[in-house]
Amino acid sequence: MLLMDRKGCKRGKSAWKKMIFPLGFQSLLLILWFVIPVFPLRAASLELSGNDKAPLNEVAKPEGKTSIRDLFLPQQDSPPLEELATLRRVSHLARPGDSLTRLFIQFGLKEPERQLWLQSIQKSHPIKGLRPGQEMHFYFAKPEPSANRLGGKETLKALEIELDEDWILTWEKGRKEIVFSKREKPYDVELKTAGGVVESSLPEEALKAGLNPSLISQLADIFSWEIDFHKDIQTGDTFKLLYEQKSRKGKEDQASFRILAAEIVNAGQKFFAIYFEQEKGKGGYYDLDGRSLARAFLRFPLEFTSISSQFSHSRFHPILRVDRPHNGVDFSAKRGTPVRAVSDGKVLYAGWQKGGYGRMIEIQHDSIYATRYAHLQGLAREIHRGVNVHKGQIIGYVGSTGRSTGAHLHFELYKDKEYVDALKFEYPPEDRIEPALRRVFDNAKQLFLTELAATPHS
Repeated sequence: MLLMDRKGCKRGKSAWKKMIFPLGFQSLLLILWFVIPVFPLRAASLELSGNDKAPLNEVAKPEGKTSIRDLFLPQQDSPPLEELATLRRVSHLARPGDSLTRLFIQFGLKEPERQLWLQSIQKSHPIKGLRPGQEMHFYFAKPEPSANRLGGKETLKALEIELDEDWILTWEKGRKEIVFSKREKPYDVELKTAGGVVESSLPEEALKAGLNPSLISQLADIFSWEIDFHKDIQTGDTFKLLYEQKSRKGKEDQASFRILAAEIVNAGQKFFAIYFEQEKGKGGYYDLDGRSLARAFLRFPLEFTSISSQFSHSRFHPILRVDRPHNGVDFSAKRGTPVRAVSDGKVLYAGWQKGGYGRMIEIQHDSIYATRYAHLQGLAREIHRGVNVHKGQIIGYVGSTGRSTGAHLHFELYKDKEYVDALKFEYPPEDRIEPALRRVFDNAKQLFLTELAATPHS
């Protein structure tokens, strides 16, 4: 969440044009230098989410040697198909009325072979029907010539079916049976760095310069308990980022971004964040001493917004025209802006509430804490009373329902059923790096700090 200061910030016209660039060959050598000594350890702190580009292609590597792809891309859970180059690949986009049975007949599979494939498919991942446009790939092997005949019909060795935008279902015929696997679609991962000097408002100028909004939001979320981006950021402060950009071929406009390391210098004090996974797929951000920067609660329920009204024991109500307590914080935002649950919990109420709240959601997080989100335009799908939600999940959208003069989110925090000022309340850190993983973390930290040090501010 990034609070936008109207005072704003400006930078040189050409500064941002130079601030984003891919890492060079020297950086990759540094990666190998720092990581190879800890390669035998279990944790993979530098592992980026991804997979090999060819889901059915296996590349042999010398034992004991590590490649850049090994360090940054996790290996697939299932072994790829061998000798892909020797197979004939036939691609097909499903048309209305298509079925696997019909396609198998079209490709010349005899009844026993068809039944073998259909039974294997239904057993491992039942397919009720093919949707028009669904992509499929059939892999055929040429028959081996024998003494009696020169050749025969090709045999189906593998089948790939697109499940959705992210996953592919694969069946491979081995010597004894047909083996099923579910593989993530290949994507490209690009490592980049960015830096800047604040002259007025960091977020507005960063957006104008083309830095992806999700990176700015991540930066604010990461340091939300260390720095108040609404009040603390000042002229002359600096920031640096090391991040990954992940995209699939032909869908570069749908790329996702994740910060791997960050540095902010605020009023002369340096703050660092290092991304590290103590468990595969479950990462977080830590300071240089291995303390988590996260809390059980997000600092704010919105991204890219400003505070329009703070917690107060007496505030003039613009509609009722009287002084009364304001037991929450108002965040101004455009109508339809997503609202996030600030922590895990169970929805106690979701709907219209009389008394000025309008459309509202109330969440009980544990036996002590609860939160309310009011004046919503609408609720997110599947949000209703009794459903469990997780931290950061979209639960609704900013509106102006109930007693409201304009689009904003009214947010309330309760501790032991008493109102608490959400802007002043602090929660303890979630965790620290486990001692057994500290060496891995320290090596990753040094690698990231080297990249940040080499990143210019403009």
